[in-house]
This record gives sequence, C-alpha cells and structure tokens, in this order.
Amino acid sequence: MKARKIALEILNNGISNFFVSPSIWKMTDSLTEQDRSFVRKLVYGTLRYSLSIDREVSKFLKDPKRTPEDIRSILRMGTYEIIEMRIPAYATVNEYTKIAPLKFKGLVNAVLRRISEHATDIKIDSGFPEWLIALLNKDLKEDFEIFLSKSEYHEISLRVTRKTREELEKIFADRSVESYPMKFSQLGLKCPDGTDLKALSSFENGDFTFQDESSQMICSVVNPKPGEKILDAFGGVGTKTTHLIQVEPRSVIYYNDLNRSKTSAAIDNFKRLKLFPSKIMNTDVLSDKFDEKFQKILVDAPCTALGTLGKHPDLLLRLKPEDVKEKSQTQFKMLERLWNLLESHGEMIYSVCTVTKDETDSVISEFLQMHPEAKAIDPFDGKFDFKFNGLGVQLLKFMEGFYISKLVKLN
Repeated sequence: MKARKIALEILNNGISNFFVSPSIWKMTDSLTEQDRSFVRKLVYGTLRYSLSIDREVSKFLKDPKRTPEDIRSILRMGTYEIIEMRIPAYATVNEYTKIAPLKFKGLVNAVLRRISEHATDIKIDSGFPEWLIALLNKDLKEDFEIFLSKSEYHEISLRVTRKTREELEKIFADRSVESYPMKFSQLGLKCPDGTDLKALSSFENGDFTFQDESSQMICSVVNPKPGEKILDAFGGVGTKTTHLIQVEPRSVIYYNDLNRSKTSAAIDNFKRLKLFPSKIMNTDVLSDKFDEKFQKILVDAPCTALGTLGKHPDLLLRLKPEDVKEKSQTQFKMLERLWNLLESHGEMIYSVCTVTKDETDSVISEFLQMHPEAKAIDPFDGKFDFKFNGLGVQLLKFMEGFYISKLVKLN
C-alpha cells in the first residue's frame, strides 16, 4: 500500500503542475528496488494514457465532473493496473479502496470492481489528443505506428565515461543489473528493467551519465577536432557538452544556457564527470550580444520533445496545438541569430528531439531559402544507413524520435 500511496502523490503532483519534477522521485528512496520500479511504471503509464483512461472511467461514474481530482487519480491508477499491468483485480480493488478517503471508499470499490468485470471489453487507445494524432498521421504517415510503439516505453540509456563499456557491463552484472550495448553509439548502454542507477557508486564516481542513443549521435556529427572552437548554444544539463569534451579534450568547448537551474545542474555534472568546458555562459541567444565567433555551433533547440514521450509522458498534459508552430518560429529565429556567430566555412548542427515536420525539415528548408550561402549536407557522411533527405535525418526508425541537420557556411 505504501508504494501506491507514494505513486498517487507523485501522480497528483504531476497532474496539478503539468510536469513531473525529477526531484519528486526522491519520495521513492525508502522503497525496495522492486517497488521503485513498480511506482515508476504505474505513474508513467497512468500519465501516458490518462486521456484515454479518463474516458473509460467516466463511463462508470454517475457524475464525472463532480468527482474530486484526487479520487479520479485513484481510479486512473487502479484502472491502469487492471487493464494494462494485468495485476489481479481483487488485489488492485482492495488496495485502492484502502488508500481512498473514508467518504469515497464505497465509490472507489464499486467503480474499480465494475471496471474489473468489464476488463476484457475496455480498450485503452493511444492516449493522444485528437489534434496530435491528426498532426502526426499527416507528418509521419507510415511511420506513425513506429512512433506509437517508441512512445510506449523507454529503456534507461547511458553513456560510459571513465570506464570502458565492457567494464561497466561487468559492474552492472555483478549487481544484477541487466544491460546491453547500443547498436550505433560505441559508448552507449541500455538497461531495460528500470533500475535506479543513480543509487550505484559508479554513477557518483562519474563512470557513466544518462543519455539517449539519439542524443549520443550528435557528437559524431559535430566531430570535434583539436583546437576547434565550438559553442553548445543550448547546453541544458551539460550532457552533450561533456560528450564533446570526452571525445576530444583538446577542443575548445563553450557551454551556454540561459536557464540558471540547468546551468547549476550542468556544473554538478561537469564536476562529477571531471569534464569541464573552456567557458560557461548564461546568454540569451535571441537578445544578448556575443563577442566571439565559432568554427562549429551546436543548436540543440528547445522543441515539443515528442521523441522523449516514452520517458516524459507528462508532455501530453501540457502540449497544446499552437506549441508546434510557436516552437518552429522560435527555432528559426535561433538559427538566424546564431548563424552570424559562425565563421566562414564553419558548420552549424541543428537538432531537436521531436518528429513534427514544422520543427524539422520545414525549419531547415525555410532557413536555406533565406541563406543561399548555406548548404545542408549529410550529417553522418554516409557512415550509417540513415536516410538523408537533402535537409536532415530523422532517426525515429532506428532509435528515439530525433532530428539532426548539418549546415555548412559556404563563405
């Protein structure tokens, strides 16, 4: 019961704030590893399918609109356990009846019992709002089903740093943590069972950091060389920054991010991994002045982040139809602004962890029309069997939904 109570509190916090804060998972620290994994699956799954679950639950409520939000959350989680996690209904109904407030125990018991009785008839659909289904069907066409499957579940992904991949695999195996090598990234491992890897001493020792395979592909596109001055314009928590430094410590890497909390987290990561950029900045790309120019600029731009839906299902709570257009317009402005900081014959790498056309090919197409001195080239130079469409590469078929384009400044 304790695990479900904690899951309920995390879920309610996520729904009320339209965001699940990474720090809130500390509530699970007192649980066993098995219960922590259970809570994560329960919270993420309920969030991921909350729209669809709400529709099903409402069919069993006399007055859905008057049902308190915290009671709806109990019913959501119970329904997800019964329908998707296939946990025995009698146990689920009993446990959620126990954690329900006294006034609503009868309601929770009755609704979950009816749901369990009709379990074979209840179908949980994609959980996406209709506008998003229409947009993704239009943009992805035959790849829409691939996107749906990728958004179902997200394995933990990491990049080895001070150990070899084989050494880290052995460390994990000794602690009964399942892992296997990534297909494309030579520094990547995946852990399918959702173990809390931050609890391992290897994490604190800086032997690895968390990073999706698609994100790891960025470093091979940037391809840092000794002495090259490279700007990571939206460095976030420093994951890609440290990757560039790790691969070529003789390059001159500038980290930048306007968000001070992200910068603080990045500095912690720099210290933990012992990989430090040449300069740390908190500059607003759209308004502040830069006094320097760069040979390469990485523009890992803010986006709708639909490619990360498997690990951030709370995106569906806050994403609005207008967000896609607004993001794409901002992305274009960022490219425009940063292009002026690129040296002649320099390279700009544009990446977004999403799949919409407006934020990917359309941004690059519009930019090329406005800049005849720019040329898009294959980001991977034919090294992998990825499809370069003349503008960029969408990695959805191979890993997470992630887009990369490389632009060369011809003069």
